[in-house]
Amino acid sequence: MAAEDEAGDRSTRKCDPVGELKGGSMGVVSNTQIVWTETKNLRIPQGGDHAPLSALRRYIAAIATQAEKTFSRFEPLPSYDDDFLADDVADCAAAAEGTTPEALKNLRVIVWPSADGKTLSAQERKPPAPWADAPADSLTLIGRFKAGGNDVAAFSRPVAANEDAPRFVSLVTGTGLPPGTGVYVPRETKRKPVDPKAAKTAFRLAIATVIVFAMACIWCLSVGSLSQAAYANFATALSDANTCPTSIDLTSPTTVFGAPRQWLPTADGPGDCMKAWQNASKSALSSSKGDWWSKLQTWLAGLTVSNAGQSFSLRIPMLLMMASVVLLAISAGLGVVGRPLGLFIDKRNRMSLTRIQFALWLVILVGGLGSYAIYNVGFWGDNLNWIHAKVAYATEAGQSDQKLTGWSDQLSALLEFIPHMNAALWALIGISGGTTIVSSLLMQPGTPTAPGAGTLVMPARQTRVNTNPAPKDAQLSDLVLGETEEDDGVVDSTRVQAIAITGVLATIYVNLILEAGDRIGGLAVSGAVHDVTQVFANMPPTGSTFLSLLAVSHGTLLGGKLLGAYKGTEK
Repeated sequence: MAAEDEAGDRSTRKCDPVGELKGGSMGVVSNTQIVWTETKNLRIPQGGDHAPLSALRRYIAAIATQAEKTFSRFEPLPSYDDDFLADDVADCAAAAEGTTPEALKNLRVIVWPSADGKTLSAQERKPPAPWADAPADSLTLIGRFKAGGNDVAAFSRPVAANEDAPRFVSLVTGTGLPPGTGVYVPRETKRKPVDPKAAKTAFRLAIATVIVFAMACIWCLSVGSLSQAAYANFATALSDANTCPTSIDLTSPTTVFGAPRQWLPTADGPGDCMKAWQNASKSALSSSKGDWWSKLQTWLAGLTVSNAGQSFSLRIPMLLMMASVVLLAISAGLGVVGRPLGLFIDKRNRMSLTRIQFALWLVILVGGLGSYAIYNVGFWGDNLNWIHAKVAYATEAGQSDQKLTGWSDQLSALLEFIPHMNAALWALIGISGGTTIVSSLLMQPGTPTAPGAGTLVMPARQTRVNTNPAPKDAQLSDLVLGETEEDDGVVDSTRVQAIAITGVLATIYVNLILEAGDRIGGLAVSGAVHDVTQVFANMPPTGSTFLSLLAVSHGTLLGGKLLGAYKGTEK
């Protein structure tokens, strides 16, 4: 009954390439996509008739109706009001909507070079079986076309008994041929120009990105430089280096779970070490060498001093560095696609959740890692020559005294300005990036492992992937809605949980790196100098529970995609 109703609707419904087809059978939509994909690169010779191309589209639509598995490429259709492509898309839609004539059933079609229009040419590449041995009188010419500067012809022939080769073969697109075969698909035409206003906005944002990033770098460098100056004043004011200890004393619980007693406040106010550090930091902030660079650094560092001079802070410059990455993403999206979130629109013209997740962690890690590293440069940068000299001396001395061997390695660590990341952080990057790659593979129809092989790297999808006609149709709702035709308009719980867990974990880690960079006080700075290490030698760790939650969340998301790809059988 459904087929009869659909046939009845065809008599009264116009063949709108995009709008009307969405109201019809999903099989008609996918068949139209097939016809469009296989013929969009074919051109009529100068002064030729358009009828052969329309005929070829009807042949392809007939094969798609009978043997859809022959085709693996379903490209989104251009907009119905496209100035250049609307007529071709309408022709493809008309071919897909029409009832298949008996004369077009059980046929094979090949698009291949032909010198005489009667036989297939084997000079460049031998046609695949069964076309290689097909007698000339069994071939029926459909038409001759141009494809990327090459002449090709389309032939049909009946399907013989016991033939299991693909029903459609094309040297233009590669359909029906082994992967890696050189095809005639012409070089992609230039992308549709972005609206000039959006392009100008993107350019301005790109300039703003550079300015914000430079400001964040200078600010982090200034905080590091002033921290070093404060420590120099602090060390000069101490009569004895042991007056303000920084090491852990296992006999004193306060040094294990907090600061040594000399750094703790007393009933009369701050302790002696804290008073000395406050005076040292105030002295560093009130003095300048007179040049504009020193004054700029002093002014910037002074804006982030907290707790009455007790500590310096990287919170604002770190947020600026994160903001610069966000501005870069927005600028790229506007400049290339014409939308602020264009960077996250995939080839299906849908918002990609995995791309957004990967970008989120990239913003957080780049902001934290970059801020810490530049602070370290500001803290130890003025002493590079001194560090190199000490490393050379320790290396030479270690050759005669084994006790001094370790000093060379320890001093060399001061030349590593970028903080180390533990295994869990590297795993976080791997999980986020790997999920993006695997997700992209799951959206593919599956490809053979080698030319002529029958096995697949990934089995062919059993469901159709939802696509939008153009990037402008991508919506934020794509992040939570199902990705297949069967789940169109249905909220996908695996995607909702991925958003929730990623949001919670990202919030935790953002606050962790902000708090770690917010209280750079005398104890942290003195401890780094006494231990001959960077102030920020390591990124804040994530922990096993954090990583397990992330892995389970991404695994569930991929599991949902896998289930969506193979849960049904192709009709």
